[in-house]
Amino acid sequence: MLGFKMKTFRRSSAFPQPADRTSLSTAGVGPTRPRPDEGSTAIITVLMTGMTLASIIAITTQVSLGTRRTAADDATSARLLMAAESGLAGFLDRTRRAGVGYSGANNSASMNTVLAQMIDGSPMNSFSVPGATVSIKVNKTIPATFASLNDLNAIDVTSTATSGSDRSSVTQRFTVKRGNLPKLNIPGALTSYPGVNLNGNASIGGATIDAPDRAVFASYLNLKRRDAQSTVKGVPLVMDATGSLLPRLKALQPGSYVRLPLADASGAVLPGAPTGLFRVDATDSAAQTVTLTPTSLPSGVLTPFLPTSVPADLVRNALIAVSASSLIIQNSETFIQGDTVSIRLGTETYTAKVSSTPVNTSAGTTFSVGSWAPGTPTAAALLTFSEGQPVSKSTLGVVTARSFSRGKTDPVGGVMENASAAVVPSPLNDTLFTQTFGMSPDSLQALSTVVTEAQFSANSKAIDGLTWLTSSDHSLNLNNEKITGKGILIVDGDLTVNQNQSGACDMNGVLYVRGNLRIQGNLQLCGAIVVEGSVLNNDNEVISIDYSDTALAGTGRKIQYDPNVLYDVTQGTGKVAFSSLVGSWRQQ
Repeated sequence: MLGFKMKTFRRSSAFPQPADRTSLSTAGVGPTRPRPDEGSTAIITVLMTGMTLASIIAITTQVSLGTRRTAADDATSARLLMAAESGLAGFLDRTRRAGVGYSGANNSASMNTVLAQMIDGSPMNSFSVPGATVSIKVNKTIPATFASLNDLNAIDVTSTATSGSDRSSVTQRFTVKRGNLPKLNIPGALTSYPGVNLNGNASIGGATIDAPDRAVFASYLNLKRRDAQSTVKGVPLVMDATGSLLPRLKALQPGSYVRLPLADASGAVLPGAPTGLFRVDATDSAAQTVTLTPTSLPSGVLTPFLPTSVPADLVRNALIAVSASSLIIQNSETFIQGDTVSIRLGTETYTAKVSSTPVNTSAGTTFSVGSWAPGTPTAAALLTFSEGQPVSKSTLGVVTARSFSRGKTDPVGGVMENASAAVVPSPLNDTLFTQTFGMSPDSLQALSTVVTEAQFSANSKAIDGLTWLTSSDHSLNLNNEKITGKGILIVDGDLTVNQNQSGACDMNGVLYVRGNLRIQGNLQLCGAIVVEGSVLNNDNEVISIDYSDTALAGTGRKIQYDPNVLYDVTQGTGKVAFSSLVGSWRQQ
């Protein structure tokens, strides 16, 4: 047996690693033969890499195209949303313009009929914007039905923008408020720029001086106390007006005054029904509340409370300040130089003559007074006046810029002939009209329901709110038909009335005749009449004056001055205002 020993070699760093076949070959070691599976692995790797790249390209292309489509859809949606939003803005803009009337509106369907009216040659409820058509619809009214717009609290308006098959809709709630007309400036029961001829047994009723305590609009508003809070002079309190006439609540202006009977802690009216005077600080027609501050409480009542439920009297002419030579009042009636006023100071009732032309200031209406009876009040008496206490006044039966011809009876309240331009200005340039209503004929007509003589006859002469009666020849005859209702009737042109009314005060309000007036029969109107005597052209512009007398004949009282009616007909007959309700916007 051959004996020899095998030498064992250790791997050294001087030798390349087995995996580095190139190095082994370089070192003189023979090349290693490739393994059989290495070629197929490379092919598979290349194929997988290609497939992966193709997938990435396909996915990238799809995402890119989808992104473009989404971006295009988003752009369309944004554009239509902006167009729909412009519809809500357009609704506010168009309803604020002149010429929008709401006669006959009493639910959402009839409100949409109103929106179909033409404004600037296109209907209010549809218009075009670049790239879309916008339509507007009232889909809800609150309440669902209402007798007049004064009873409407809010509406839901939906604006929809459409472009082809794409559309976007938004809805907004708008609160509704109908403004009041400015205070009427009417100095007498009948105010006429031409002369006045009173014939036969016809009569006219102005107003003689009355007790100051009666110079209120009795039971104007129903109020309820919210808790058993006692009244303290100068401390505001809130009362519930639920159940009151909503138009009157909306018409109650901050700065006006009301009179309320006082009660004990249980809410029962105190014996003798003592009253307090309260200044109106704020009203909330939505919550139906009134915030009042007591300005005068009766002496001898330690802790007067508000009654559980009671009608509140509105003070028509509230005293703000008084001296021996002047008065400052917050007034709803017209005061002119020569009127008689009456106030209570302490236990005495005083009368005085208005001795200057009243001037409207931020504090109220200011005028001088004189000829006190039974004598000039003492300084001590003047200190007893209460802020907001009623002031009574006389009102002339006839005020004319020319002459007056008497019939068998004298007008109650007296007559003023040759009235100055400050009292009865010329109708030229619409001066008399503007002084009476506080706005131009065009502005007031835009708020009116405009009807022709034929339409007026078809409606049985029923007045409702502000009505403007037109005629192609500026000559209207109302014979044997009854003028009824409540509101203001303005007539473009001459008016002849020959009627037999069924009762007193079938019409309550103001009759304003831009031409001449002749009344026969026994028409009885409660409120006031104003006559211009104007001659109008085809555009209803005053071009001259016809001085033919305003003629009243027949029997009975033709006109009875009523200050409460004159106040009432201006409330809630002004421009309709819509206001967006914060937080009610929603996209559909």
